Amino acid sequence: MERLHDNGHGHDAVMHAAIWRFAGDPDDLLRRYDAMLAEIPLTTMRLHLCLRAGDGMVLVDTCPSREDFAAFAASEDFRALRARHGLPEPERLEDFPVHAALVAGAPWAG
Repeated sequence: MERLHDNGHGHDAVMHAAIWRFAGDPDDLLRRYDAMLAEIPLTTMRLHLCLRAGDGMVLVDTCPSREDFAAFAASEDFRALRARHGLPEPERLEDFPVHAALVAGAPWAG
């Protein structure tokens, strides 16, 4: 498999993926997510997944770098967007460098 990108430190780090876990009624959270998503220009999303969990919702979202992720996650604009649609603060939020991304069996080129 082809590596996404060597950042010069022996790591594949073209992008970072954040895992956002929201607790609550999945049907309610997914409705709120859909309404929020309608306000976001989809062309700004590089690679994104919304997962239905038995106890809530999980988002996997990517950013070009750890710094971009940190700025986005802490931004007042994104916090206000979530609040406008009644999405709570995430129960858990983690960020990881992406080693490989596959879409339909092929390396994702972004």
